[in-house]
Amino acid sequence: MIWVQLVNGLMEGMMLFLIASGLTLIFGVSRIVNFAHGSLYMLGAFLTYALVPVIAPGTVAGFFAAVILAGIGVAAIGTAFEVLALRRVYGADSLMQLIITIALVFVIRDVVRWIWGANSLSVPMPDALMGALVIGDTYFPVFPFVIFAAGLAVVAAMIGVIRFTRTGILLRAATDDRGMAALLGINERMIFTAVFAAGSFLAGIAGGMAAPWGDVNYLLDTTVIVSAFIVCVIGGLGNLYGALAGAMLVGITKAVGVLYFPRLSMVLIFLIMAVVLVARSLGRQGGPAR
Repeated sequence: MIWVQLVNGLMEGMMLFLIASGLTLIFGVSRIVNFAHGSLYMLGAFLTYALVPVIAPGTVAGFFAAVILAGIGVAAIGTAFEVLALRRVYGADSLMQLIITIALVFVIRDVVRWIWGANSLSVPMPDALMGALVIGDTYFPVFPFVIFAAGLAVVAAMIGVIRFTRTGILLRAATDDRGMAALLGINERMIFTAVFAAGSFLAGIAGGMAAPWGDVNYLLDTTVIVSAFIVCVIGGLGNLYGALAGAMLVGITKAVGVLYFPRLSMVLIFLIMAVVLVARSLGRQGGPAR
């Protein structure tokens, strides 16, 4: 049973990383904490729900095509939000930025309730992913394996773009020193918009891929954003590799914790976050006072 939970934890960790990576990229470049990121994840799940019955229903190719189209749709919405609203407050007080992103949370939530209603929905799983792999005496569901592999492919592509392409070099330059990047003639606005679009796309496909594994409802944003922020705090805001380690830690802890401590699984995660914060604080101070 524990091996099955570990596989489920890896899948949840991968989904958390796809969400948290967008969150941490946006913060690393624009220094904006986007509270609406969970809403973009929720939107990806609902758009997948709408597209799956239309594109080759019941097939794996149709499911992933629906997920990618949902991600593109979410990226377009995120880009429009960045251009029309966030771009005007980059230099403003952080409270103003916070209010605008929270306002988007309520707008998306109301729109979702208006279109799809308040009841929970379920996204049908592709027929080929409904079976189980038998390893020894244990039956492992196929779906988490496939979703973990698909997430891994997305992560590899993202790291490849960031490390080995001109776009990635510009992104790292803007993350390290925005002022210097601007002095070198890098179009800062274009970088901000591209990063917001990429982060929204990642949130959208994470929502779409995870949709068949649970209920899809208008409260999904709140559930996800808390875990995503915990991952970012553990990994360090703006640190992509830290977010990957934090996401895996949170995903596995939640999955295994439910098995042994069903009422304390979230407490364990908050405990890990507290330990990381204390350790980081002691590191900055050069160790405990004697």
